[in-house]
Amino acid sequence: MYRLINYLFVFVVVYLFILEAGMQDHAMLIAGFILSGVVAYVAFLGNWITLDATKGVIILGTIALGFGGWALAAAIIFFFVTSSLFTRKKRVLGVFDDNKLNSHPHLQKRRDGYQIWANGFWLTCFLIGWFLFSIDGFLVAAFTALATSTSDTWATEIGTLNPGKTWEITTGNPVEPGADGGISVKGTLAALAGAAAIASFIFLSDFLVPSGMFFIVFLFGLAGCFADSILGAAIINKSITLPMPEDFSGNHSSFANSFVNWAATGISGILALIMTQLLF
Repeated sequence: MYRLINYLFVFVVVYLFILEAGMQDHAMLIAGFILSGVVAYVAFLGNWITLDATKGVIILGTIALGFGGWALAAAIIFFFVTSSLFTRKKRVLGVFDDNKLNSHPHLQKRRDGYQIWANGFWLTCFLIGWFLFSIDGFLVAAFTALATSTSDTWATEIGTLNPGKTWEITTGNPVEPGADGGISVKGTLAALAGAAAIASFIFLSDFLVPSGMFFIVFLFGLAGCFADSILGAAIINKSITLPMPEDFSGNHSSFANSFVNWAATGISGILALIMTQLLF
């Protein structure tokens, strides 16, 4: 299925490149393609993503810079690098042993194509909307979806380093650190920092009211992180079975985690889009 997503977005980019984009847009798309290609293959050689995932990274990066501009592209690189470094630090410190990795396959060392689009699908859709309609809410929604991914990833990766008490968000029962739907004081602080870090890139964009956009991205990015935890507790921990694509190589827990990430980024981005249109 993620290959179909690749084909879909490639078709959209080619169509817009030929029929809608101007000379400046052409230059930005080409620059995005070159830069994302370098980033993708460095990430592959660095053992951060799978070979198939490089295609998704290139497509996402091309659209991010070509349609979203330098500020958003920088925010995406920031998310990807910091998240990968946090994950690598945990491997070095031996936070996850083999049993932990086997029971939580979405914590695998390399990110695959499904994980790329679980975090980047809605962001890409919002950017296409921004390019076509020039409505600020779409760009704010793209930043918000990225803030949700960053907030959730930082909460998980930092929250499980020397963790304290962890509770399931829907029941309040104690759970193992890193469990789906689990929250902790340290993880919550990391989520706050992640959402704020992405929201700060707003000030590098050309919004007329950057402070207002900052708070929308921050608040809804953080809300998306909590939505991710609630959905994780409701779907993964309750063993709700989701139909898996035939080409998905992991197990149901891994696919459910990608679905939860996809849903949370979509929810947060759409809410941010609506709020931006209502307030600005």
